[in-house]
This record gives sequence, C-alpha cells and structure tokens, in this order.
Amino acid sequence: MSVYFDSDRPIESFAGAVRDVIIGPGVFFEQMPKAGTYVPAIYFLTLTLAVPLLIGAMMTLGFSLFLAPLVWLVLLAATWLWAWYLAWAARVFGKKDLATINAFQISVYANVPILLAWVPVVNVITGLWSLVLEWFGLTRFAGVSSGMALLILIVPMVLMMLSVILLVVLLAVFASQNQPLPSWQMF
Repeated sequence: MSVYFDSDRPIESFAGAVRDVIIGPGVFFEQMPKAGTYVPAIYFLTLTLAVPLLIGAMMTLGFSLFLAPLVWLVLLAATWLWAWYLAWAARVFGKKDLATINAFQISVYANVPILLAWVPVVNVITGLWSLVLEWFGLTRFAGVSSGMALLILIVPMVLMMLSVILLVVLLAVFASQNQPLPSWQMF
C-alpha cells in the first residue's frame, strides 16, 4: 500500500510519498484517496518547493531567500490554475468527474520531480517527468483514457510553445524594423 502525505507525520509521510511516487506512480495514483481539503496538498507542495529553494539559497549565499515567498506564491497559484484546467478538461473531454481539489492533489504529487530542479541540466527532464506523473494521475485516479489524458497534457504545452515562437518572431520583426536612434536624437 502506498504512503500518502499526512500533516500529523510530515517528515515520514513526505519521504514515503516521494518514494512511492517515484517507485510506483501507477499504483500510487490508483490507490490515492480523494482529497477533503487543500491543506495537506499545500503542505506537501511547500515541503517539495523548500528543497530547491533552500539549495538555491545556499548557492546564492542566501540572496535568493528574499524571493522565496514570491516563488512559493507563484508556484502555488500556477499549480492551482493547472489543476483547474485538468479538472475542466477531464470533465469536458474525458467525460470524467474530477474535482479541482483532486486535480490539485494530482498536480502536487506530480511535482515531486521539482526536488531536482536545482540541478541545471535536469530541468527539462523534471518537467517531462512531471507530465508523465500527471498522465498517471489522470489515467489511474480520474479514469481518463490514455489517449485523452495525453491530449489534455500535450495540447497546452504545444500552444505555449507556439505562443513563444510567435512572440520571438514578432520581437525579431519589430527589432529589425526599428533601428536605434542616433545618440544626439535621444534627448
């Protein structure tokens, strides 16, 4: 049986949940209980984010600690928005009843790879690993079909990549059409 985060035993249950997500994500998400509140998931996400934030603080001699609360708030909001999207997409496209609170729980457990976010080259792999874990959550916990879960996860990523490419192209066109002013015309 998998171990899930329990705020009464934070260290033991955090380590056990991380281990079980890594070793057997299919079984972990299949047996995951429905969430009653957001509190345990927020607590788990906070502990997960604390590791890379503290390592980053050590690497910057403590200067990045000033940004830690902002990073935490942004990632918490981003995780909730992503969970809202997952719940909506599971209901609309997957025809499965997935509450936002349970999608948030899936997203939080799928963020376990963030523990390695402080390693420079590993960032791309951790992002893909998180998507794979979310796929396990959607298919095993929510019961969404494999193909639909893949589409639910891939379509927003493709749209974001296309948006970034479009933005870069527009910025390049703008920069090529607007030459810098001579120094005497700046004032």
